[in-house]
Amino acid sequence: MDILIIGAGEVGSHLAELLSKENHNITVVDKDPERIANIQDHLDVLAIEGAGTSPSVLRDANIAEKDMIIAVTTVDEVNILACMIAKQFGVKTKIARVRNREFSSEQSFLNPADLGIDLVIHPELEATKEIVRLIRYPQVHEMTTFCEQHIAIVGLRIKDESPMIGKRLIDIDAQQGALSFRLVAINRDEQLIIPRGNDVIQKGDDVYVSVRTEHLNEVFRLAGHTIETSHRVMIYGATPIGRMVAQELEEYKNIHVKLVESDRLLGEEAANELSGTEVVIGDLSDIDLIAQEGIIDMDMFVALSNDDEDNIVTSLLAKHLEVQRTITLTKKAAYPPIIRTIGLEVAINPRILTSNAILKYIRFGRIVSLRHMAAVNAETYEFQVSADSKIVGKDIRDIKFPEGSIVVAVEHDGNGIIPVGDTKIFVGDRVVLFCKPDASRNAMKLFE
Repeated sequence: MDILIIGAGEVGSHLAELLSKENHNITVVDKDPERIANIQDHLDVLAIEGAGTSPSVLRDANIAEKDMIIAVTTVDEVNILACMIAKQFGVKTKIARVRNREFSSEQSFLNPADLGIDLVIHPELEATKEIVRLIRYPQVHEMTTFCEQHIAIVGLRIKDESPMIGKRLIDIDAQQGALSFRLVAINRDEQLIIPRGNDVIQKGDDVYVSVRTEHLNEVFRLAGHTIETSHRVMIYGATPIGRMVAQELEEYKNIHVKLVESDRLLGEEAANELSGTEVVIGDLSDIDLIAQEGIIDMDMFVALSNDDEDNIVTSLLAKHLEVQRTITLTKKAAYPPIIRTIGLEVAINPRILTSNAILKYIRFGRIVSLRHMAAVNAETYEFQVSADSKIVGKDIRDIKFPEGSIVVAVEHDGNGIIPVGDTKIFVGDRVVLFCKPDASRNAMKLFE
């Protein structure tokens, strides 16, 4: 596929890297010369310096020959205009990142299709959905679903109370009987391991488990977690994401939300907008203030300000005051992998979530969706099996999947299952793979 990406920031460069690995023809346009130079130095793509709405620049990028345009600059109007121009050039698929909810809400007087846009991606909305899911399931630090949400891949830590500690995977599987799950990855000492039957679970491991969603609680217990929900949540930052998360949580009557904002104007706006959230105006660096507001009684602290470093520091402060769980918003792609090494649980990166949403829509080749797992630098691919696929009619145990990959789920006739060795693959099945980045290309060859 011939794809034009407008914007070489975090989202654009991340998409360019992933899509170029899948042998797509990628062109990137950005007016920042440093970003263009960085793209040229590190990626096998065509990078052009210039404005994404300039007709001459777009002609240099051969826009009329493109199958798709993905406009992901930080300016909504640029992204919308780029898609409108692409429509005039006959580009089939137009995707725009739009942060202003007025452009993407159902009440908007402008329909995205009227603007020539096939898909509007809202970064804050993607982050909000992820944060609310993690608040509802405080045991996990990363979670995604496949097979019509029947199968979940969850990342969680092995706690001291886990009965799995010291046991081989093959023995754990034998003891669980009807419980259907599969341990697909272990993150130990910052090393990602795709485990085999003789690998042993250790205390403090971060594990990724594929499980039917109705069995989530059983998996939490096996990992040593109590079955709990977050009833008291403190949010730092009356940013768009902060207010959206608070608004979503107001739908759950058993969750009490307290939002803290240092800027009086933003705090007053949030108080007027939110009916079921307690809004406090004050500085979270003031120990007396946060003690008075009951931070030590909170089940979860969620740092959602616009400053990455502030979010990290306040989350560390919350951990010091023994708040059970933290969620930390980071806009820099380099931060999520190190968050857990400094004692925090969860990092949310809106740019990575935006990339995931775009990749899921693209449905390139036999890939139905793709999800980047930021905490461990791995990908999960959901493939549609065609009649030409090399794995049709074979049992899982007889398929030579490349080292660094593992099958985590199969959907057959609308039923999502956790596969075992004698699970057979049929035409039309959906197969979910968990892959290290260097294994993805060889894994895809099995589905061509």
